[in-house]
Amino acid sequence: MKIFSAFTFCMILLTACGSGEGTNSENTTEDSENGETVAIDSSYCNCEELTLDQPYNHFWRFERRIGYTGVCEEFYPDGKLKTTKNLVDGKLHGKVFTYYQNGRMREEKEFDMNFQTGEQIVYTNKGEVKLHALYKRGTQTQILVNRPELQDEDPWEGSN
Repeated sequence: MKIFSAFTFCMILLTACGSGEGTNSENTTEDSENGETVAIDSSYCNCEELTLDQPYNHFWRFERRIGYTGVCEEFYPDGKLKTTKNLVDGKLHGKVFTYYQNGRMREEKEFDMNFQTGEQIVYTNKGEVKLHALYKRGTQTQILVNRPELQDEDPWEGSN
């Protein structure tokens, strides 16, 4: 009877501890290398609050040894969105979006634990594709579009 009671108690404890896992899909991302789901801290963060720690090779916010997990944003002086970055354990992981001050997309890149991977697309301030390249583990593998003659200056930015 004691064994049955102890077994029942352990099962209840295990069930209670695991009940919150995987219920909030907004706060997770999939690690493309091994297919695991990684939790993301969804609290707001301005990228200027993060510090790059070169020995640990990660960005941290509150404690040096703990890499920041979540989304951070940078803004132009007038308050418009400039950059959005996703980080896991202090490393760039997922999409990074950069915008012109007029609100149009400037560039989109994808990272896998600090290694650029997937597509990189650079746009002009008029929305034309200036560069479209593919990356794998930090190395450019293919250029699909390369139009350096297109202007990518943002007339609203001045000298930023």
